[in-house]
Amino acid sequence: MKYIPYCYRRLSTMSQVTSGQGLDDQRSIIERFLEDNAEKFTGEPTYITDEGISAYKDANIAESSALGIFLRDVKEHRIGFGSALIVTSLDRLSRRNAWSENTIQFIVNSDVVVFDISTGLVLKKDDSFTKIHMEIILSRSHNESLMKSIRAKTAWENKVLKAVEKGEVLSNKLPRWLENIDNKYALKPEKAEEIRQIFDWYIHGYSTGQIVKMLNNGSRLVTISKLLRDRRLIGEHKRVNGQILPNVYPIVVDEEKFTIVQNLINSNKANVGSSPESLLDNIQEVQEIFKLTEEGLSTGQIVRKLKNGWTTVNVLRVLRDGEVVTKEIIDNLTFKRVQERLTKKGIAKRVRKDITRSENDVITNLFAPVLHCGLCGGRVALHYNHLKTKYISCRTREEKKTCTAKGVQYIHLEENILSTIRKVNFSALMNSDGNKNFSGEAKKAELLSLRAEEQRYIDAIKERELQKKRKSFELQAGLSDVRDAIEELAKEIANNNTLEVLPNFNFDMSKALDPENLEIRAAIKKEIKQVVRTINYIRFDKYISVEMKYFTDVLRHVLIIKNKGGELVANIAIQDHGDIITYETPSFVLVEDKENRVCSIDDKYKVTVQDYGLLLNYMQGIADQKIVDYMIANMSQILRNN
Repeated sequence: MKYIPYCYRRLSTMSQVTSGQGLDDQRSIIERFLEDNAEKFTGEPTYITDEGISAYKDANIAESSALGIFLRDVKEHRIGFGSALIVTSLDRLSRRNAWSENTIQFIVNSDVVVFDISTGLVLKKDDSFTKIHMEIILSRSHNESLMKSIRAKTAWENKVLKAVEKGEVLSNKLPRWLENIDNKYALKPEKAEEIRQIFDWYIHGYSTGQIVKMLNNGSRLVTISKLLRDRRLIGEHKRVNGQILPNVYPIVVDEEKFTIVQNLINSNKANVGSSPESLLDNIQEVQEIFKLTEEGLSTGQIVRKLKNGWTTVNVLRVLRDGEVVTKEIIDNLTFKRVQERLTKKGIAKRVRKDITRSENDVITNLFAPVLHCGLCGGRVALHYNHLKTKYISCRTREEKKTCTAKGVQYIHLEENILSTIRKVNFSALMNSDGNKNFSGEAKKAELLSLRAEEQRYIDAIKERELQKKRKSFELQAGLSDVRDAIEELAKEIANNNTLEVLPNFNFDMSKALDPENLEIRAAIKKEIKQVVRTINYIRFDKYISVEMKYFTDVLRHVLIIKNKGGELVANIAIQDHGDIITYETPSFVLVEDKENRVCSIDDKYKVTVQDYGLLLNYMQGIADQKIVDYMIANMSQILRNN
């Protein structure tokens, strides 16, 4: 049988390419081979060339590479039976360890014959013996590349140590805020000032997307995100072996401000939901997701086939996460096939939209980290109907179909919640025994990060309970450690009054309700995250119930809002005074004596049927049977007296 020849040439570095000899030599060898074996081939040879691309870390099989395009043609059956791939050596195709090699196997399994000129090896689908030779050759090539890599790293580490000792520049590849003056680092004043402004904006409450828009200088979101994490800004250099060397670079941002930003970033990451890393923990399920996707199943169908706990959003995140290849959970070619399938279906944009916390030019949801469904505790999503009215809905209902919560208009919540928060006497709260958790910027950011981590553990434990799995000792221990850290920090703040800073909710309501007013809304969003633990909403009958819990056991609010029109019909303030708990409505106060387990009504004005009924409805919802029994038993008498 005669084969159609495809001839692959590759050089790893551009210096090899510019010298010309490597590629020319490979072509000469291939031409001589074709000439000597003319009886095995038919037609003109097709030359495939990758210049300056290494095979050690699979760059040569990227979609944009010449070999990557060849592989795509093989996968789509444009190249297959009757074709041959000719290389001067198998290490031109791959330098991976034989145990993890799959590119060559994919080519051979697709009925393409591979000729290795250097060894005379011919790989065919029906010849298993040649596979053993291939593995020996690849193992040798992989080890050669590995040793080159180790020697290069060792040389670089020695150079780093010498440069640090003398205070010299490590490399000509400098961060954008530094320049080389007489082989010493020097700050670029304008760039350094811009970076300090970026850190101030982030601390003030702006998202990375909003910062990109305000800079308006071509910066990308990923650039700003990496910059906020870059420890070179506080002078540190991280070596290849993980060792941290301090005072290597000029300091741009002071360490306290840098720490504040890291804590805020960590709290934001925890509030977004499951991280990509945690989604890859169950390798078998990840592999099953890719398998089912290649079989043509939709994300919704995949969720129904998997165990409890998966959502369509998380399935999409896994399918788009390149770490599955890096961690060798999925082979490179399978990953690329799935990406093409998703792109054809237009899914890529949907995923990116889902994991974006807010649009860059507006702040659509002031309560994104703390607003939850009151029925299941799930996070919420924002949607617009055909009239561009903004609604919030439970993501658990949308993705898992296990919640029955109804959606509500977002604007009905926003104005009423802001009006309530503005009236809270945070000065009194800070001086009460039940709360010492409001603090200065650094401590507030640290507490915010710890609380977000606490919530992550709570969510993980609840998820295991829903899946009817055994309690995880690691999760319980982690939750205990975080709560100990929160308690310790709270005590530290309580003993240092100079750290305490009142949250500022002194804003113009009309400006605050404008989604495009970034400055005011960013500041409000930041303060809300620092004083409000959760906001839970439930829609029932013609009303919306909103429960607001603060980072204190002293106070919480319950708002009852009309579903149509958004009118606030009741604002119940629940305060713990030690021995008693009061439930204050617009027309009366219900007093609960905790020690004697009795209740009483204190007429503030005149008890109304509406206020009484709404408080009773709320108490029934939280199953406080003692108060429910009292209110039902005394309803007719109290209402008759008023």
